[in-house]
Amino acid sequence: MTAENPDTTPPARRSTMRRGRRAAAVLAATVAVSSIVAPAASAKTDAAGTLDVVSRVITQELGTQRGFSDTMFDVPSYLWMLTHPQGSGTKNLPRPNQKTMCKTVVQIGDSTSVGLDNSLRVPSPSDRMTAQYRRVGAENVYLDAINGRSVTERVGGQQSGLEAIGTELAHGRDGCWIIALGANDAALIAQGNPINADRRIDRVMQRLAGRPVLWPTVRTAGPDVPDYANSHMKAFNAALRRAAQRYPNLRVYDFAKHTDPSWYVDGVHYTSAAMIQRNRLFASALATSFPRR
Repeated sequence: MTAENPDTTPPARRSTMRRGRRAAAVLAATVAVSSIVAPAASAKTDAAGTLDVVSRVITQELGTQRGFSDTMFDVPSYLWMLTHPQGSGTKNLPRPNQKTMCKTVVQIGDSTSVGLDNSLRVPSPSDRMTAQYRRVGAENVYLDAINGRSVTERVGGQQSGLEAIGTELAHGRDGCWIIALGANDAALIAQGNPINADRRIDRVMQRLAGRPVLWPTVRTAGPDVPDYANSHMKAFNAALRRAAQRYPNLRVYDFAKHTDPSWYVDGVHYTSAAMIQRNRLFASALATSFPRR
């Protein structure tokens, strides 16, 4: 067959060809679910665990390839959430062509958000945080993240989460907010800090009254520091769910259910591959939580 010259191919034909390639990518990924050979399972691995292994292999194969993360249909995120045995169901799957109502997105984060837009941590531009939020329709994206950040406490003279929110607002950056905090807060509470999780969340929501807020749940995986045990993260997540009943503008995305111990380098911080997946999932969660009508 003779290849078509892109310069002479009619626009309508080129559009059809692009749609065909996207459809082929989705089909190929779907076939991969049934054809991929998972690593040998241990005696403790059950059917759900096998699905978990398969989904990780799929995302590793597809997730690092440029071109998938910025397509209209986010294949790697779809397959991860579809096959992950602890996922919260089809209601949270990214939908084809799903876009968000949010034109401006501000993400406030701790060390787990540092590097999300950095080429040293996320090599492909299309996999970085800003590109992923733009994939779902955002136009202006801002990230304010520092190591050790919690909602109320300063670390090394750096701004707390509440102070960072105030700074962003003072600079005229306002819209939809992603509050990627909680792990350090949970550890501080475990150490005996008198400001409990409910009060911390209330302070953020009062500062962002009436604004769309997406707050992902947190998880750790066997960290060396006991204060960061996942049991403390679960307690913070429970407070987030209680807060969602008090604040109609708050959406809690259960990110913790879509993570895996293999994503962590030290039980708290993510590998580069996991950061790519996290960017995708946060963006898809934003579009699902605050969809464009």
